[in-house]
Amino acid sequence: MLRANPEAGEAPRGPERTGGQDVAILLATRIGLAAFMLLIQAMLAWMLLPEGRGSYAVCIAFGTLLGLLFAPGSMEGAQYFVAAKQGSVSQGVAAALAICLAGTGLAVVLALPLIHSDIAFFRKAETRSFHLALVLVPLVAFSLAVEHQLAALRRFGRLAVFSLLRISANAVGILLLVWDRGLGVDGAVLAFAAAHGVMIAVCLRDLRRHCGLVLQRPARSSLARILGYGFRYHLARVGEGVGPHIGVLVLGLMATQAEIGLFAVASALMLGFVLIPNAVGNALLPRVAGREQPELVALSARLVCVAVAVALAIFLAVAAPAVRLLFSDAFLPAVPLLWILAPGILAHCVAGILMTHFKGADRPDICSWAVCVGLCVNIAALPALFPALGIEAAACAITAGMVCRFLALAATFKRMAGMTWFRIWLPRRGDAQFLRKAGRSVFRR
Repeated sequence: MLRANPEAGEAPRGPERTGGQDVAILLATRIGLAAFMLLIQAMLAWMLLPEGRGSYAVCIAFGTLLGLLFAPGSMEGAQYFVAAKQGSVSQGVAAALAICLAGTGLAVVLALPLIHSDIAFFRKAETRSFHLALVLVPLVAFSLAVEHQLAALRRFGRLAVFSLLRISANAVGILLLVWDRGLGVDGAVLAFAAAHGVMIAVCLRDLRRHCGLVLQRPARSSLARILGYGFRYHLARVGEGVGPHIGVLVLGLMATQAEIGLFAVASALMLGFVLIPNAVGNALLPRVAGREQPELVALSARLVCVAVAVALAIFLAVAAPAVRLLFSDAFLPAVPLLWILAPGILAHCVAGILMTHFKGADRPDICSWAVCVGLCVNIAALPALFPALGIEAAACAITAGMVCRFLALAATFKRMAGMTWFRIWLPRRGDAQFLRKAGRSVFRR
């Protein structure tokens, strides 16, 4: 466990930068990550083919979501605790580690009987692959927790380097274990686990050397505050984690491994666009944590909406040849899914900025119920549409759920901020001025 600094909130933040500079660093990082992710998706597609890609998808979804489900507060709760200067980074990391160890240990115990059950989902990959996926439960949960700590301290430059190191380790692991050793799905799962192990090691080393992280037992008061925030945000965290995987999870009960593989590739490609709101949201949260700034949030939402819409339009124009080049002709049936997912991804990206506002205003419960609304729509629509539409039903259901989530968040933001729809969403001359000013500050830096 980890021992705190004497004074809460004393850990040094990252170097003073403007919001534009922080966004530029984060966006450059996300672009690099997206490029590596695209490489990894292509490697998996060529090495595993649609059937193996489907088995890999269900294993990753299983291991990752268990960690999210059983570790409430370890990510956003501990992040808010440090970003709002309610406690030290040592207390934040200690509480996150305690929550991860206790929660994910329980998750593994409960998951073992499911793996050996007759549920159709667990027949979509070998039993040993699901056993290996259990290693992901604590690793992914704590890896995300320490990433959130670096973001809370605005150490975006270091987070950029470490994130690229993680995904590079994943790519190297796939080459060694899948291509060289021929371990197939098992090797791909192990490579994913090893990459998160690397992330944990380098993040903790940086926090210890530069942010005063020391070993200590988490205080009860810190755990109580972090868990209190975490439980209020927990439904949103689970929904955000389940959302990208819900199609894989439900299709795991109804579709073939090849169909799951096609959908997994399509959803992975479209979720790459979430890099834009993630970059903006991570830079925004430390600035709004503990204080409300609805005008800044509205400005960020407008800019993200335009940026994502333009990026989606460019990508969709070249989607078919890109899929053929990167993933082979076997994955061309995934192209129509990209067009169906596009409106939902746009809504999801803008909703992410609105959720940053509610997280910073200590109202994570609003995020939770909005995510639940979208998730319920998604889960209800997919089985109803699947007999008629096949795997396209998964794309339609995800889009419907994401749009409903956005509408719920937008209506609540309008009411609580006391702003009109035009004031929130109508582009202004000041938006372009803000972009120019941010761009100049980046180049000056």
